[in-house]
Amino acid sequence: MKIHLITGATGFVGKYLVNSLLEKEENVWIIVRQLDNVSARERAEVIFEDNISKWPKTFRIIAGDIMIEDLGIYDSVVNDLKDNEVVFWHLAANLSFASENRANVQKTNYIGTVNVVKFVNKTAKKFVHMSTAYVCGNAASFKEDELLKGQKFRNHYEKSKFEAEKYVRENCKPPFVIFRPSIIIGDAYQGKAEGCTFGYYRYTFMFYFLKKQIIKALQKNGIVAFCLRALGTKHNQENGLLKTPWLIIPYPKNGAVDMVTVDYIIASMIKLYEKNLHGTAIHLTHHNPPAHRLILHSIIYDMGFRNMKLIPVSTWMFRVMANSSYFLAVPIRKYVKSVMWYMPYITKACRFDRTIIEKYGENPPEITRELIEKINSYAKENILEHIEI
Repeated sequence: MKIHLITGATGFVGKYLVNSLLEKEENVWIIVRQLDNVSARERAEVIFEDNISKWPKTFRIIAGDIMIEDLGIYDSVVNDLKDNEVVFWHLAANLSFASENRANVQKTNYIGTVNVVKFVNKTAKKFVHMSTAYVCGNAASFKEDELLKGQKFRNHYEKSKFEAEKYVRENCKPPFVIFRPSIIIGDAYQGKAEGCTFGYYRYTFMFYFLKKQIIKALQKNGIVAFCLRALGTKHNQENGLLKTPWLIIPYPKNGAVDMVTVDYIIASMIKLYEKNLHGTAIHLTHHNPPAHRLILHSIIYDMGFRNMKLIPVSTWMFRVMANSSYFLAVPIRKYVKSVMWYMPYITKACRFDRTIIEKYGENPPEITRELIEKINSYAKENILEHIEI
């Protein structure tokens, strides 16, 4: 019997992978760790309630932890795995860019991968590792067969994922394939991105939060409200729109943002895993990354701003202005800092080699204005309220 054993199943991409494999009538076992005082089973029952009832025979929850030797999995479960054909999908990762989380990011992304590979060497027939396209660091171009090309890493997340991928390449005994996605957003059909509060959504939240603060200031009718109204600020309570003719937002004139939808990521991973490719990395990036201006204008418009102005500036000037905003925005400096972590990914797009996906797969959906609107609508209703400053 074939068993798909998955880490990171409770995460954004993991939940989509679990559902897709179950829909294909595959046997799916997920490794879930205990969190605080909540057992692995209890966590999974909340997240996967529908899966448990719909696929009681093919869906199984395994208590485990990638930070523990042999993943903390009971010997009886390990023996069950050894009697079957195991395809191990390693998606678990710590996505934090915060410097104070450096040690935890390194432990989860590198040490966790070391433990997983050692377990895979004893139990699995095939290994699928989720890396990131941004192991490229600051490289202007990156091939799928490249890993080290003198690049500098922009944060410890990139470095930890680079080291993890290097370990997989050098130590994994079963056939393996490595996927390197770029920025992942909601699916192309409903815009859904359940449980995702990082990356694109954290950037979007900046404007969502700004609008809420302006409206709150207007409602207080103080000196700030007087100044805002003098500048032409108007809030229409019926439709929620906010006119801000004074709002001038710079953007990098040549900036592009490499984004792909989660449904494309999942479909491509499953299709390419089935091709039995071995020992290679595959870039799941966009063949035509959208311009930063399109993304920025769409976000601001969809968050309800009107009459704002966008001005193109050089990448250098954009970074200077972004850094200045950090020092000026004292009340929300911590949040602005977290947004600035994503600056390298919205100012310049690396040229990623896409040889394998172009040979065996398909191009991702175009990032159109209509798709972004769908993504943002879902975000407003389901995600942004859950992001904390």
